Amino acid sequence: MGSDGQGVGIPAGVAKEDFLAGVRTALGREAGPPQDAYPRLGDGQAELEERERELYHRVAANRDGLLEGLASTAELRGWKVHRARDGEEAIGRVTAIVAAGQVKRVVRSTQEVFQQAPFHQALTDAGVQVVAVARNESQDRETLRRDIIAADVGITGADYAVAETGSVVVMPRAGLSRLVSLVPPMHIALVRPEDVVESLDDVFLLRRLEFHRKGGDMGSYLNFITGPSRTADIEQTLVVGVHGPREVHLVLLG
Repeated sequence: MGSDGQGVGIPAGVAKEDFLAGVRTALGREAGPPQDAYPRLGDGQAELEERERELYHRVAANRDGLLEGLASTAELRGWKVHRARDGEEAIGRVTAIVAAGQVKRVVRSTQEVFQQAPFHQALTDAGVQVVAVARNESQDRETLRRDIIAADVGITGADYAVAETGSVVVMPRAGLSRLVSLVPPMHIALVRPEDVVESLDDVFLLRRLEFHRKGGDMGSYLNFITGPSRTADIEQTLVVGVHGPREVHLVLLG
């Protein structure tokens, strides 16, 4: 096997032009100038906003079906799904999960969903230490990292929950460290009906629109959580919880 010096292996005795012509034929491409394999997305903000309106109309019209679909698919992916009619019932679900796991330390994000389900006092009354992970003058980064590493459970909300895949999407930002959902051995995600979308296409549409609205900045990280952490060795032996939580709970409000 020869090489053209740029990483393209060419069989010995075959001219470079003939080799590349064979590759183009196999890919169904015609000879000519190089084609851009990843053309720039051309949708403007106005078009994306129109598609956003259609998305939310579609989601609202099928809210109950999407909630049922999310619950069903999430269970197949390894989530332990708990339904809660309102914030009070969600507090009860979280408290029961923590009690069953004999949990002593919990860390949580500071997302809006915790105003709807303020379980902090209920867990504290049960003897559980709860730390809200939010950087401020009294909590530096290293202190928060130590709290997260020492925690038995990490609790977050969801930026999106995808009915198609049973995934919860978390976007790290101020008040929401990705470590909260990744480091503790158990993760609990609180999902509101308005967090649920139908497909991954919906998520990417909303992120592209955020890119336009923020002048080219939509963050650099998305954490897709689709059940407990799994990995397999070369012999295909599946192990749960090696690179993240081994147990995940989805508390679905509504």
